Amino acid sequence: MIFHSPAKLNLYLHIKQKYQNGFHEIDSLFVRINLYDIITIADSSGPNIIRNGDLSYLRKDDLCYKAAVALKQKSDCNLGCRVTLRKRIPIGAGLGGGSSNAATVLMGLNKLWNLRYTKEELKLVAKDIGADVPFFIEEANCFGTGIGENLIAISNSAVLPKYYVTLSPSIKISTALIFKQFQLTKKHSTRPNISEKEKAEILSSKKPFFTFGCNDLESTVVSLFPEISRYLQSMRNIAGKLGIPVESCRMSGSGSTIFCGLPTEESALNFKNTLCDNFKKHLSEKKLLIHVAELFN
Repeated sequence: MIFHSPAKLNLYLHIKQKYQNGFHEIDSLFVRINLYDIITIADSSGPNIIRNGDLSYLRKDDLCYKAAVALKQKSDCNLGCRVTLRKRIPIGAGLGGGSSNAATVLMGLNKLWNLRYTKEELKLVAKDIGADVPFFIEEANCFGTGIGENLIAISNSAVLPKYYVTLSPSIKISTALIFKQFQLTKKHSTRPNISEKEKAEILSSKKPFFTFGCNDLESTVVSLFPEISRYLQSMRNIAGKLGIPVESCRMSGSGSTIFCGLPTEESALNFKNTLCDNFKKHLSEKKLLIHVAELFN
């Protein structure tokens, strides 16, 4: 069986508080885009979990392997499998590639081993693997709260920008490092909760560009990685010249990817081409990747 394991973007990411266990409470809007890894899942002749392909050298630290072990333990299944990963999503880029891979393996093995677990049952396994993994089990664009496990699926994704230009510098960022360095202020902790009614209003106002909220981790990331600040400022300068709201250019997750959501393929390609012209030298030196993606179906 072959599966596409999509990347995600955080259209906004607000940090609310820090829990005693060290995790942070967030409020975010997650969307899946059609930049994806390819995962092949097949039977194996014995009970072992065999990992091939990209990142297999991580062995027991590999999220695909961890997901397979977790599901095998939960189900008490005596079957094995062979999981092969082909990476296309940049690593350490705030795109959730590892979490997506883990979720894809859980869903794939649920089918291969004929376990018949519901999404809710799979999400219980997923949340122990990583905070973003339950989102990918949902297979929908979602508002997420808590540490990201409380999800409200968006029934009509037509209200969101369809196309996204992503710029991923060749800088791998540790999510744990960013949250450790992040300074929670009164501004964050006293920001009013966004009610379900307000979230419905955010979506019902269907605008060509998404400018609601911000990414609270952005200031921490740019202070630690000034090059990302320069890329982001350049993206915003180009957006302004093209009549695109600069607020729609923002960072995803804990970085390093920055992006801009656009309403049409033509506007996205135009924006991408302008970025590529601006960063021609960086692209030739493989210092970054620029993609046009659309919402994942």
